[in-house]
Amino acid sequence: MYLVFALVIVLLLIVPATASDFIISYWCGPRADLDPIARYAEVAECNFNYCLPPCSAVTPEQNKAILDACAKYGLKYIIGDSRIFADPGKPDFSEQIDSVVADYSSYPALGGYFITDEPNSAVFPRLAAINKYLLKKDPKRLPYINLFPNYASEAQLGNPTYDAHVDQFCKTVKPLILSYDHYISMLGDPENPPNIASYFQNLETVRAAGLKYDIPTCYIMLSLPHFSYRNPTEADLRWQIYNSLVYGVKAILYFTYWTPGDSLGPLIAILDQNGKRTAHYNQVRRINGELKILGPTLMKLTSTGVYHSGDVPAGCGAQKSGLPVRVSNDAPVVLGIFKHEDGSVWAMVSNRLMRKPAKVELTLGKSVKRLEEISAVSGVRLDHPPDASGVVSLELAPGEGKLFKLVRE
Repeated sequence: MYLVFALVIVLLLIVPATASDFIISYWCGPRADLDPIARYAEVAECNFNYCLPPCSAVTPEQNKAILDACAKYGLKYIIGDSRIFADPGKPDFSEQIDSVVADYSSYPALGGYFITDEPNSAVFPRLAAINKYLLKKDPKRLPYINLFPNYASEAQLGNPTYDAHVDQFCKTVKPLILSYDHYISMLGDPENPPNIASYFQNLETVRAAGLKYDIPTCYIMLSLPHFSYRNPTEADLRWQIYNSLVYGVKAILYFTYWTPGDSLGPLIAILDQNGKRTAHYNQVRRINGELKILGPTLMKLTSTGVYHSGDVPAGCGAQKSGLPVRVSNDAPVVLGIFKHEDGSVWAMVSNRLMRKPAKVELTLGKSVKRLEEISAVSGVRLDHPPDASGVVSLELAPGEGKLFKLVRE
């Protein structure tokens, strides 16, 4: 029995990722000078399905070795290569990108091309040209760009407002995914986080743009304590993730996997600077396992509304009348409503508290007979019939979220 169970676990770890997967990835991959076979076996064991490049520059030969290792473990690799950031104003633009595509496109594990991080809007026309040309030459792979968070300055953005910045990026570049990072929710007292409104306002902006331009969204969250950011607990990791999933996010990245050996100092990511597993490794493996279970369903859902109960953060919306399910007490939670591609209605509720559980009462609409939860731990469907007054009661651990189908039969 043990051998059968172990075989099942191994098979689950090596199922190939596809473009329709819920992307689970990271910033700063394993050092390129180390054995990629061993290092990417460890990445797969941590339940990632996509890999980004190491923090330092990578040679084409090292990229190819990483691609081979990723193929062995069913991972996709978004390669980093300086030739990708070509200048469309120069005569060798197409030749430069053609050489990148020629080097890597035959590798089955190639998931995409890393273009740049946190660009100023002045660079958007250049990014648009690169993005368009890559999709012309290799339409099955993802050109990847990450944006600033909403606390970036006007000078960093090159735009007067963050909303204008995100909108211009979508309209000009036409990306296949809308990615951003946001860490300041991990500053200050977790019992009374001072920047919680900024975190949710960023989600509001990105969600609206993603829906407007029909682009899936990606959130990069903090796993690395640096500057004044605290070392996140497992509840902090879960809080960042589930409170983004309720907004319809379709990809999660961690900053970072490997601890970078630079000016950030002697810090602790998922692996330390010597490649040793830290306490975060098993925490992330557990959470990523949950994302792998929920991911196939999340990819089929389109967000139709997000509502806060209790004390509503600035810039966010409270519940309105006519919802198919609503939070009927003052629990500090976020309620997301979704439409499944099969036409069914789904809901997710997440705990807005980082250090305390939340007791939630969900009142079902007249046409809803019960809630059917997908367990994030086992994948089993769990029935939640209402009591005589039409209420389903549940408790969410700090940062926890739960996903439900609204059953009308």
